[in-house]
Amino acid sequence: MTGLADWAPNSHALVVHLPIGLLVTAVGVDLLAVVRQNRATLGRLSLGLHLTGTAMLIAAYVTGRNAAPEVFTPGLAQAVVTQHWDQALWCVWYFGVATIGRVGLHLRSGRDGRSTAVGLAVIGIGGVVLLATTAELGGRLVYEYGVGVAAPLDRGR
Repeated sequence: MTGLADWAPNSHALVVHLPIGLLVTAVGVDLLAVVRQNRATLGRLSLGLHLTGTAMLIAAYVTGRNAAPEVFTPGLAQAVVTQHWDQALWCVWYFGVATIGRVGLHLRSGRDGRSTAVGLAVIGIGGVVLLATTAELGGRLVYEYGVGVAAPLDRGR
C-alpha cells in the first residue's frame, strides 16, 4: 500500500509534470527579463522558480528511479528507459549547477545587467531543450510502450 489514490500508479506520475512547468516558466521569465528595463523583480521570481523547479526535478528523478521496479516495462522499452534515466540525470545536474550558479550570482550582486540576463536566458533555454528531450522519452515510455499505465478493465464485454 503506497497511500496513493487508486488511479495513481506511483508518486512519479504525480510529481513529474511539476518541474517541467516550473522550469519552463522560469525560462520564460528569464526571456522577459532580457527585454525589460527593471529586472530585479523578474530576477527574484526566476530564481524562486528555478529553485523550486530544480528541487521538484530532483524529486521527479528519485521517484522515477523508485517507480521503475514497480511498473511493468516491456522488453523493447528497456533501451528507452535507460536513455530516459540518463537524460533525467543530465537534467538534474544541469539545472542543479545552473541554479546554484544563479544563487551565487544573486548573492554576489543582486543586480543583473542586460548581458547577465541574456546569459541566464541562454543557459535556461539549453536546460529546457534537455528537459524536453527527457520528457519526450518519458512520453514514449508511457504512450508508445505503456509503461506505468494500467490496462483498462474488461467490464463484461
